[in-house]
Parts: sequence; C-alpha cells; structure tokens
Amino acid sequence: MKPSYDTAGLMKQLQQQADVLKALLISLPDHDAITDVFDYIVGAQYGLVTAIEIGFVDRPGTWHSTYRPHLPQYVEHIAIQERVNNLWLAGFYFNSGIQRLAACFDRIPKLLKARGRNASARMKNVNPNKYGDWKKVYEEINAFKHEVTGRAKGRLVSMPQAVQALEEVLALLKSNEARLMATYK
Repeated sequence: MKPSYDTAGLMKQLQQQADVLKALLISLPDHDAITDVFDYIVGAQYGLVTAIEIGFVDRPGTWHSTYRPHLPQYVEHIAIQERVNNLWLAGFYFNSGIQRLAACFDRIPKLLKARGRNASARMKNVNPNKYGDWKKVYEEINAFKHEVTGRAKGRLVSMPQAVQALEEVLALLKSNEARLMATYK
C-alpha cells in the first residue's frame, strides 16, 4: 500500500513549519505555559513526520478483515521489543500527532486568554484566521474519545489535513507572537 498524498510535498511543508516553530520557540519567553503547549506542538510535528517516513496510508474506510488477528502479534512484538508492522506503527504516530493537535485546539486559545463556553467558542473568539482542518482534527479526536467504536469505520482526517492543521496552529501563534511575549514575559 502506498500513500495517496504527495509525500515529498508534505515533508517540504513540514520542514517549513519546523523553521517557524523553531523561530517561535527561540523568540517567545521561557514560561511554563508556553513551553508546555509548544511541547505538544513539537510532539505533533514529530508524530506526523515519523508517520510519513514510515509510510502512513490514510484509511477512509473500515479496517481490513485481517487487521484484528494481527493485534496479538503486535502485543507480543512490543513486549519483546521487536518492531511491529509499519502500517500499524505509522498509524500510531499519526494518531499521536493529531491527538496533540487536538489538545492544542483547546489549549492555545486558553494560552491567549480567550473566553468562551467551550473550545470551539474560545477558538472563534481568538482566531480570525482559517482553521477548518484544525477543527476537523479536534472533532476526529473527540470521536476517538467519546464514540464506542472510535474511528473503526474509517478516518475522517487525512495526512494532508493534519499537516494543514499544524499550519493553522503555527499561523495563530505567529500572528499572536507579540501578545504572547507581553503576556508571558
């Protein structure tokens, strides 16, 4: 199975995002609130990059019928510190990346002192930029957390959408750099 997305293009975009992320980390104050949120973002970046490197394939449909019987093998491999199937491992890193991006959907507006009764309201109050892919990631993770079958019938977020969500995270932070510097000096 091969990825349906432009691997080289996404890796280039992730490299450009890394440059922005690094510059923000260098310029922003050394404050626990900033460090903790940025640690999630760095983890999201790592998860997405590693998923692509391993060969992540988007799964818009249900699991393959042979998926479940392999899970006991993966448990065994993990226990004896052997590498597991690359498709499973790539999915693990993708899930890690999007879970971190989803957490940032809630946390970054709070970092920016946004008001609102829930994460979506706070985001709307603090973010004039487009953030549709980031919101899709947030909703995807809520399905993981709250639906009994999670995303067994297929993912609704693709790798390109996850990379674009990271772009939206960085755009919000970059546009609020002065505000963050003043708030957390």
